[in-house]
Amino acid sequence: MKKSWKNVLIIAILFVLVIAGVVQLKGVSVKDVHIEGQADPWLVPLVAKGELDATTWIKENTSFEDRFVADIFGGELIMGMTTRIPIVGGDWANAPNAAQNMADAEKIYLTTSSSEASSLCKEHNCTYVFVPLQRQIHAGYGWKTIEMDKFSDTNYFELAYENRDVQVYRVVY
Repeated sequence: MKKSWKNVLIIAILFVLVIAGVVQLKGVSVKDVHIEGQADPWLVPLVAKGELDATTWIKENTSFEDRFVADIFGGELIMGMTTRIPIVGGDWANAPNAAQNMADAEKIYLTTSSSEASSLCKEHNCTYVFVPLQRQIHAGYGWKTIEMDKFSDTNYFELAYENRDVQVYRVVY
């Protein structure tokens, strides 16, 4: 009897560990509640269709000299589809100050201050900010949710393009 009780206890512990691992990596939904796991952002498309569609507008309405604030995935998309230069993405890892560029890109997305975001954009000579609407950004230091309100301040940013998946703001100089 003692041995079978120990086996049941071991099986129960293993079951709890497996469930906890799934929740940690993939997340779990029960009715209207979702507990996010660390892998959740990696399990959806890293770039939405509307973000891809925005590259046509970028090619037709921006110049080769225009620089973009984008996270790694938006930056790779912009660089690959339009040859415009993002603050991160493309061959950024070989660029000078790559770690600082990632930190500044993240700060532009996360700050609540329009003036701080604008100053950082100008410090990097960026003319546009690529703002995904359907996903978090990853500028090199983990998945983060964008603070959107700052972009509505027309003293610093002006909406240049939008669709259901992305907004592109022109930095007001």
